[in-house]
Amino acid sequence: MFEVLSAFEHISILTEQIFLVRKIIYTLALITTFTATAQQEGLFIQYMYNPASLNTAYTGTRSEQIVYLQYRSQWNQLEGSPQSLYFNYQRPGDNKLSYGLSIAQQKTGPMSQTGIGVDLAYMLRLNETSFLSLGIKPMIDLLDVRFSDLNVYNPQDPWFSTNIDNRLSPNVGLGLFYFDQGGYIGVSTTGVLATKHFDQSSSSSYLAADRAHYYLMAGRVIPMGDDLLFKPSFLLRHVKGVDVQMDISANVRYQEILEAGLSYRLSGSVSALAVFRVQRNLLLGYSYDKETGRFGKFTGSSSEVFVRYELLPKTKKTIVKPRFF
Repeated sequence: MFEVLSAFEHISILTEQIFLVRKIIYTLALITTFTATAQQEGLFIQYMYNPASLNTAYTGTRSEQIVYLQYRSQWNQLEGSPQSLYFNYQRPGDNKLSYGLSIAQQKTGPMSQTGIGVDLAYMLRLNETSFLSLGIKPMIDLLDVRFSDLNVYNPQDPWFSTNIDNRLSPNVGLGLFYFDQGGYIGVSTTGVLATKHFDQSSSSSYLAADRAHYYLMAGRVIPMGDDLLFKPSFLLRHVKGVDVQMDISANVRYQEILEAGLSYRLSGSVSALAVFRVQRNLLLGYSYDKETGRFGKFTGSSSEVFVRYELLPKTKKTIVKPRFF
């Protein structure tokens, strides 16, 4: 009996050590010079309801001011799973120049990264119904890594002796956004600088690199009768060192009140989306997605919510042909 219990004790200790090693490797992959690269920006499924989160040139393309808040909880079965929060305010300009403010925060385990940017966009009228917007976003990035929150096997390990406390670095986002009443296409980057966070303040040195992310997005609105509109769309995402990712979405709007649809990420996840216009200037949205690959049973599900509030001009009593994007 004693030998059996001893065996179970050894298995328990071994299991704890395996989890510890996995946590250490995971942390090193994020914040050290270990040769691995990961997706560093939030993966919002409902990007089409405010593309400014990925393309600063979208700023001011609508005729009203917008206040937008979005939150995503990813992989709910994993401790320290990614959490993304995005806030955006944008105002159309009187002289073709529009502006806005964006704040984005990503949290994964002991790491937190916050980006604060000013969105500036200049709109060109190509003809009576089509426009091209050019955008630039000067921004700052704050990186915070709390090694002290980890259950480190060797507390004397120099790799984990010093936290990264709100390391500041500049960056610049760029974008082009073409649109008409029936659809859009845009190309952008949320940061052209491959910023490196490097510390030599202690006996150890660690390196965290932010790599430029590039996006191509497009969508179209197709009438399907008096009450229905159909909008297929896609988003292509590229960052050096990571496989190209693509989201393909198909949404339907019914009587300008309810929108619903599905989205599929080629890397292996399916999402269901629903959006409600609870007032003429207020949208609420929710999405739920699951990984379809072999890791789905370990990661669990992901959820996302957003609120979009449109500050309509006082003289505007109704929404005429409301935009789908």
